[in-house]
Amino acid sequence: MRTILLILAVALVWGGLTAQQKSESKPVVTTVAAILKEPDKFHRKFVQVEGEVDDLKKKVSRAGNAYTTFKLESGGRQLTVFSYGHLSIREEDKVIVVGRFYKERRVGRTTFTNEIDASPKSGGSVRVKEKADSAAQNDS
Repeated sequence: MRTILLILAVALVWGGLTAQQKSESKPVVTTVAAILKEPDKFHRKFVQVEGEVDDLKKKVSRAGNAYTTFKLESGGRQLTVFSYGHLSIREEDKVIVVGRFYKERRVGRTTFTNEIDASPKSGGSVRVKEKADSAAQNDS
């Protein structure tokens, strides 16, 4: 009897975890303005936003890790986007960003505000909008 109860408990926990992961895989589609209006509502949420690349910087950290940052601009409002690796984007590209939004996040002694982590290793992505749109049309 104990074995059956243990198996049922493990199955329930496992089912809950997989259901939670599936819900996290779908980002909340929103806008830069909506996030900036209510940053607490989106803090640590997986989001999808569109905008234009501004202030693009491709750098390498002291530890030797390549990373990219840029401002995602839409409707005169801006959020910072971070991603590991050097992204294949250019200034003024229209992009779709998927990643986890942080109202505030501390990394070492530095505090970042209103930032989306679009790193592929955490499920994020940055795609040029025209390429994404044409790929969707080709699938049709």
